[in-house]
Amino acid sequence: MAGNIQNGPTLSVKERDRRYSSIRQRLREKGADCAVVAGSNLFYLSNGVKGELFGILPADDKPLTVIVNRRHLIDISPRVLLDAQDWVSDVKPGSDASAVVEKLKELHLEKGTIGLAGGIDYRFYSRLQSTLSGAKIVDVSDIFIDVRTIKSGEENAIIDQANRVFDAAIERVHEVARPGMTGKQVVQEAIRAMWDAGGDLESTLSFNFGPVPAQNPILAEICMTRKVEKGDIGTLTAHAHYCGYAGHSDQEISFGEPKPVHQEMFKAVIAIREAVLKEVREGATQRDLIDAYQKACKESGFKSSPHSQIHQYGIDVPEFPGLSYRIADTKPDAGGLGGAGNFVLKSGMIYSISPTVVNKDGGDTLLGGTSLIVTENGYRDHGERKVEMLVAG
Repeated sequence: MAGNIQNGPTLSVKERDRRYSSIRQRLREKGADCAVVAGSNLFYLSNGVKGELFGILPADDKPLTVIVNRRHLIDISPRVLLDAQDWVSDVKPGSDASAVVEKLKELHLEKGTIGLAGGIDYRFYSRLQSTLSGAKIVDVSDIFIDVRTIKSGEENAIIDQANRVFDAAIERVHEVARPGMTGKQVVQEAIRAMWDAGGDLESTLSFNFGPVPAQNPILAEICMTRKVEKGDIGTLTAHAHYCGYAGHSDQEISFGEPKPVHQEMFKAVIAIREAVLKEVREGATQRDLIDAYQKACKESGFKSSPHSQIHQYGIDVPEFPGLSYRIADTKPDAGGLGGAGNFVLKSGMIYSISPTVVNKDGGDTLLGGTSLIVTENGYRDHGERKVEMLVAG
């Protein structure tokens, strides 16, 4: 994560301690002496240390240790890294499992129970097994998934800001994108706007466009070298980032007056989204939301799509809820749940809700929506962007 914060919200040490307390309690309940993590689970514990590779969180009160790419510490003191942030007080250089093994031995866990979570490959696992043959290695990924499912107030503020970063990109694209520009040029304008709004340097978006609207990562890549033409419909999907958290939603923009069919379809998008939002509250289920989506699509005369954007996210896009929130699907033959399966909504879950509408002939695809947090009685929106089809040029 490369930050570009401009007086926006940040995560406190109190938030760090809340996370550590929750994770440690569950580690102890599972009989694990520590968690060895990588990827976004490491970020969740460290708040992003430059060059981080692995982390070791003891189940007791010993501090988190972060293994940093050894090349980052060749010509500077670790103190430089420690003084640059306030979440991590112990960093060690390394490049593979050997640095983790050394730390585990230092913690006297050669015969302990070691939990693994996230982004650990077979070579790493094999190295732990061979060098710590007396240790028991267990999977604790479920602990991190469960704890990360519900976002704190501080996390929600960060995600709200990440969505406002994307809103700035939409405003810039609406102002400057015109027929004759390549997809790459439009995306570059959007990225600059997100940087100007304080977004992380990793902030980007996908941009599909053409006379037949669609949303697909492969098509978005192809569109990078194409030129926008009058009459095209552009679909922008956010991968904005702020303090390592995502802002994720979708926006349609027409280059010239949209065709009547596209106007009709987007009116359906708005109506269908409203039908889904009526179901959003603590205690509802993912099946309730998908049922509302499919029913509203049918009533609109347009088709639903398994690609409809009704999912959770946070640090990662998407994020699926932990096992403690999962329940059986009451309508397994109805489909539409995707990889998340069925689960109960709880206050603090983050959603991107951008229903997808497919034309009767199966060609044109439109979607639109914003991000929200589930509350006890409903939901609260992120950002201030209105769900509408914009017209440029």
